[in-house]
Amino acid sequence: MSDDRIRGLQDALALAPDNHAVRLLLAETLRESGRDREALEQYEHLLAADALPNDELVEVGELALESGRLPLAGRLLETARRNGVVEGVAAFQQRVEQELASEGVPRLRHGPADPLEDADDLVQTAPTISFSDVGGLDEVKKTIHRTIILPFRRPELYAKYGRRAGGGVMMYGPPGCGKTMLARATAGECELPFFNVRIEQILDPYFGVAENNLHAAFEHARLHSPCVLFLDELDALAFARRKHSGGMGRTLVDQLLQELDSIGSENTGVLVLAATNAPWDVDDGLKRPGRLDRLMFVPPPDEPARRPILELLLADVPGEFDASSLAKRSPLFSGADLRAAVEQAIDEVIEEALESESEPPVTTAHVQRALERIRPTTLDWLSSARNYAEFANQGGRYDDVATFLRTKEARAWRGGKDD
Repeated sequence: MSDDRIRGLQDALALAPDNHAVRLLLAETLRESGRDREALEQYEHLLAADALPNDELVEVGELALESGRLPLAGRLLETARRNGVVEGVAAFQQRVEQELASEGVPRLRHGPADPLEDADDLVQTAPTISFSDVGGLDEVKKTIHRTIILPFRRPELYAKYGRRAGGGVMMYGPPGCGKTMLARATAGECELPFFNVRIEQILDPYFGVAENNLHAAFEHARLHSPCVLFLDELDALAFARRKHSGGMGRTLVDQLLQELDSIGSENTGVLVLAATNAPWDVDDGLKRPGRLDRLMFVPPPDEPARRPILELLLADVPGEFDASSLAKRSPLFSGADLRAAVEQAIDEVIEEALESESEPPVTTAHVQRALERIRPTTLDWLSSARNYAEFANQGGRYDDVATFLRTKEARAWRGGKDD
């Protein structure tokens, strides 16, 4: 019964994606059914639209903490304090700070502080990766190479034709399809330092502190230019001002626009990349020329792209695999979905090893069974994106999404329907 109710609510929401009452009911039903991850996706959308009731902010925040969604928990805490919620906030804040400390993240700043004191945390210290470490996405890689890497490597060519290098790129698409990894790989291809601006390092409930933190992040990147500055979860930092009910979030958007316009500073050598799962929630001011004007759709990998992804995921797994067969059986699976399937297959083999006291190899059949148990996480995103591509595609902004929805795999998911 609950599954039928969930499907009915999902169908209703597909027809009216801005119906917050239906979305809230869907989130509550998913949570009652034990589908916490999906419930949090709906709650996060409500939070972005400022439509999550105040009396649920702390409760949903606790769920986010239990699910390992620390950035989301921080945003819920910020919203609860901004909206004057009192009950349960102190205990929730303590839990958030304990989780941050266990992750090695500095304490939340509750007022003016030296914004550069934690600036070194922005530097990416993980081993450098390149495009060869990113499976598939060949067209996206070509676009990044042409718009970002080539201007950096051949500045004299661009100078000859009076073409100024720089500007920004906003990648968007379903979660788990490689946007963050592409940003890291871009820095690796350019052999540049990578600065990852995390929202918990920026957002703060005290007036003016978030704006100061954002300015400090850009200043630190400018000091270390040339570099790649990556703004993840852009919709959280630059939620559309026309949707804001108060003025607090608007000032952060204004600050980001000022940083991108280099007002009072110089962004030469700072390659700005951003990523979001909800480009329709990003303020339109950021999409104007000279800012993050180049929108790049990062789609779910197609069959030829899934094969190298699976080969990378299975490279160190003992066994022999038919990656081509697995790629064919996983339409619309994101890279994260494929990783989850491989991990489930390994878990199944470990259980067999414990029962048989042997060490059986992982086989194609194990991975196939795992794929059958997983529902692609891209489907919910594609349902929402379809509405925007069909009814809110001013200026052809989401033409890439519309084109993807006409592919064979997407049409099969939609029951063979075409536009």
